[in-house]
Parts: sequence; C-alpha cells; structure tokens
Amino acid sequence: MKIVRKENSPQYVRDNIRSFLLVAESTVGARHITTSLVEMEPGGIQKPHHHETEQCYMILEGNGVMEVDGEKAAVGEGDTIFIPSNSIHTLHNESQMTLKYLSAGSPVFGMENERKLWPLNL
Repeated sequence: MKIVRKENSPQYVRDNIRSFLLVAESTVGARHITTSLVEMEPGGIQKPHHHETEQCYMILEGNGVMEVDGEKAAVGEGDTIFIPSNSIHTLHNESQMTLKYLSAGSPVFGMENERKLWPLNL
C-alpha cells in the first residue's frame, strides 16, 4: 500500500495556485491515473492549456468559472467537470474564498508531462 500525504507531496505555487501532485508515475509509480489537489486563492487562474490525458475536476470547496473548449460555466462545491482529451481548459476563482479541487486524469500523464505541467524538478 502506498499513501501520499499532501504535506509531503511535490507541489508548486504559481498565479495564486498551489498544486499538490498526489498519485502519479513520479510519486508512486502509477501507470493508469494521475491525481492532484489544487488550492486556488481568490483571483487565482489556471492558464488555458490542453493535454492528451482526459481529466475530471471535483470541486471540494468554493466556486469559480470553468471553461472547456470555449464553453463557460459557473462551478461550485460538489460539481464534477469532465475534460475530454486535448480540450483547452481553464479555471478562474472569481470568489473571495479559496477554491479547492481534486483532479484525476487517465491515462497517466507520465514522467515527461509531469515535468512540463508541474515544474517540480522531479
């Protein structure tokens, strides 16, 4: 059994966002899934990006505006957003409280993409 503790996981801080890389190839040798926990401060924005891996975001706390391939929607606690492979997506915390979400992606991002997406010096 492998347990990843948030406080010991690789992380980065950028644009009012703290991202914790949890289950991944680089952290536990995962071959089929990558997960991360993201804490986005008020005004935080995830820059538009895309990747081969499908993802879903489960909003744990707070609310924001999610955009996937040009379609925008307000999202909040309890919402899960599906992001198809290669879809351009972004999330903006326009509220006055921290927005937290769990991201899960499959297939695994892989070591090379983990290095690109999480500048962690893995």
